[in-house]
Amino acid sequence: MSSKNTKYRKGKNQKKKVGKFVFRFSLSVFRMIIIICLTISFALAGLAGGAVFAYIKTAEKLTPDKLTLEGFTSYVYDCNGEMVIPLQGSKNRDMVDLKDIPENLKNAFIAIEDRRFYEHPGIDLRRIASAITSGGAHGGSTITQQVIKNITRRYERSVERKVQEWWIALHLERNLSKDQILELYLNIVFLAQNCYGVQSAAKTYFDKDVSELTLAECAILAGITQNPAYYDPFTTNGRENIKKRQEVILGVMKELGYITEEEYQQAKNEKLQYADYNRRSADVVTNQSYFVDQVVIDVMNDLMDAGYTRDEAYDTIYNGGIKIYTTLDPKIQQAMDEVFLNEEYFTKVNTKTSMPPQAAMVIIDPTNGHVKALYGGAGEKIGSPLNRASSSQVKRQPGSTFKPLVVYGPAINERKITAATVIDDAPVYLNPNNRNERYPRNYDWSYSGLTTARYALTKSFNVVAGRIWDEYLTPDIALDYLKKSGIDRTDERYLSVALGGPREGINPLQLAAAYIPFANKGLYCKPITYTKVLDMNGNVLLENKPQYTIVYDEATAYIITDILKDVMTSGTGTGARFSGGMPQAGKTGTTSNNYDKWFVGYTPYYVAATWYGYDQNTSIQSAEQGRANLIWRDVMAKVHEDLEIKQFEEPPGIVKKTICTKSGKLASELCSQDPRGSTIRTEMFIAGTEPKDECDTHVKVKVCEAHTDEYGRPYLASLYCPPSSTSEKVFVKRRVPITNPNDFAAVGDKIYECPTEYCPEHDLYAPYNKNNFQYDDEDGNENNNWDSNEGYYEYLEQEDRNSSYFRDNYSNTNNSKDNNRDDRNNRDNTRDDGNNSSGHMDNRNSGRDDEKKDRKRR
Repeated sequence: MSSKNTKYRKGKNQKKKVGKFVFRFSLSVFRMIIIICLTISFALAGLAGGAVFAYIKTAEKLTPDKLTLEGFTSYVYDCNGEMVIPLQGSKNRDMVDLKDIPENLKNAFIAIEDRRFYEHPGIDLRRIASAITSGGAHGGSTITQQVIKNITRRYERSVERKVQEWWIALHLERNLSKDQILELYLNIVFLAQNCYGVQSAAKTYFDKDVSELTLAECAILAGITQNPAYYDPFTTNGRENIKKRQEVILGVMKELGYITEEEYQQAKNEKLQYADYNRRSADVVTNQSYFVDQVVIDVMNDLMDAGYTRDEAYDTIYNGGIKIYTTLDPKIQQAMDEVFLNEEYFTKVNTKTSMPPQAAMVIIDPTNGHVKALYGGAGEKIGSPLNRASSSQVKRQPGSTFKPLVVYGPAINERKITAATVIDDAPVYLNPNNRNERYPRNYDWSYSGLTTARYALTKSFNVVAGRIWDEYLTPDIALDYLKKSGIDRTDERYLSVALGGPREGINPLQLAAAYIPFANKGLYCKPITYTKVLDMNGNVLLENKPQYTIVYDEATAYIITDILKDVMTSGTGTGARFSGGMPQAGKTGTTSNNYDKWFVGYTPYYVAATWYGYDQNTSIQSAEQGRANLIWRDVMAKVHEDLEIKQFEEPPGIVKKTICTKSGKLASELCSQDPRGSTIRTEMFIAGTEPKDECDTHVKVKVCEAHTDEYGRPYLASLYCPPSSTSEKVFVKRRVPITNPNDFAAVGDKIYECPTEYCPEHDLYAPYNKNNFQYDDEDGNENNNWDSNEGYYEYLEQEDRNSSYFRDNYSNTNNSKDNNRDDRNNRDNTRDDGNNSSGHMDNRNSGRDDEKKDRKRR
């Protein structure tokens, strides 16, 4: 018993010892963890303190010369590094002394922007804390900090920038009085419409000096600064927004004791009289070109992508002392300017409108996407007109200039067609909403018949483009190529896109860029107007490098280029071709009702697109039809005057074959005998897509030329046609016949289609023999000799001569001839008097038997 108790006590003591050990060990680990955490915390604090010290040490000191707006002019340079123009807001920024600024205006800004301005040392800890706890509902910057931000042009959101801004604010407050800081602020603050400072804003919005502003107007100006774009008084929404903002500011001013209740009510109910924005715009003349306008937009957008607000980006461009290096080529721009400033190209001849004609043009280097020149309207640029060359607001229908982009380029690159593929330019019914309507139609409502893809693009046939889109491509494929060429219309999956009628149009910059792959070995390069932007200290703010996308194979781009060369030598673009021997390729475009005229083309050096038309849709008159071509020609002629002639470089993978343009196959001997002239030409193909078979579209048949059918074709010669009226002729035979008589009558090549009826004049049984002729066999052995039909005639004589079917059909056929064959009908009827009499038929059959026996004896 004692032994057991002893063992029990020993076990119990052992457990206690283990428990104590675990406790001590855990406590040691915990202490170690605490020590490590404290060490890390101190280290982080040290690092943070070191970082703050480093931020303060590297903070930019505000010297007196930087406390004015002078010296912050930005500059624009051309592609050669030469200064083009300074960018500054001086024309809309007037300095004003604090003593000339109304107290109400000062108090309005202080009330809404920094109510403790006269109390804090440069930073407001209470405002910062409130901004943090409110989740960013309002900013924490004081007026002093806003002055610093505008002077240093630093807008990035970072701890470093904020710490440095606080330190500089404290330093600035020790060196300047509150009134000096307020004066700086009221002359720097951005108030929309390119207004910097309250004086320019007062003149812009109320057409009066700042000293003359009423309390209500002061509250308006103070409200703009929070979000100039949102509170812009010269926009409809902005005017509504700023009125609400004004009432908030007046309320705060009353709360702080700056105004009385009576003043508050009077200002709140005052009817605001804004200046005339349109009159102001007309009075403002800027020496900033269309090109520089677009550069400013591009730089602004890229700064916003980098984290700037729109107003910060705008302020940086015009007051930040930056340097913008552009792609502008002054020689090319001068050539364009000379044409667009020449009134002869824009003589008013259109009697349908009082508007002046307009035009726009863009030239791009396809190898790197550099925009070399652009012009956004006819005549001298006055004020800030619409930039028709590149503005995102410009959305003109592109017409047939879209066909290479969404039809021929994709179809050839996908190996769906070749330049030699033959499409029947005949009536089609592709309107899903009306299958009885011929759609699409060609511009002149005619149909050419069998034609190659090359010829169809050269002549800009709508029907062929529509059939390729419908029968060879899919919208997904076509629109994907268009998107890779810089134009996204993936939600427009209808046929009219293939014909150049998308729902949303384009501008000349987009069109010129979309043709870059054809001129640049299949590579699209996003167009750019500048290469880099440096801040006032020479640091890189933005850099613009070429961005390439593969769109087509090199071989495809070369074949399309070769076709578009034909457009300028024998197609719709002959009026755009300039002399001098420089290779040129291009495409015309005309939209519905002649609202728009386009020409887009390129040389081995440049791609250019020109648009001509009216700001509001108006049909272009015949006297001005060729002006887009003419403008393109004369500008490009000047541009290429001193350039060495060079050719489009043929890439590997091109195969050339001699083909027939009516079949797309290898040419045969018959192809050279086409009655229209030889249809043989040398065509180029992507290796592997060249034809292997010989033309089977051309056929040679014996015809009787004594009479013609309703389409003007001779009939097939029958056994009874006299040798004097028969001959062998070459025709074409469609692989897919046109079965609708009205559609067949509409095609222009119907007279060259092989006839299908035998001569009814000499063969009494021609109607029964319809379609029973043989073409040349593929091996060239003729199989349409008349003796080969002997068995067929025997069959008629033995089996069907007396059948009612034969009598009825023969009778019906003869009686259904049209009016232009009445003379033959009369003769037929004379021979066939008593056509329905079986006795008469027997007599005629007997005579036929005698004739056959005589023929056999001969």
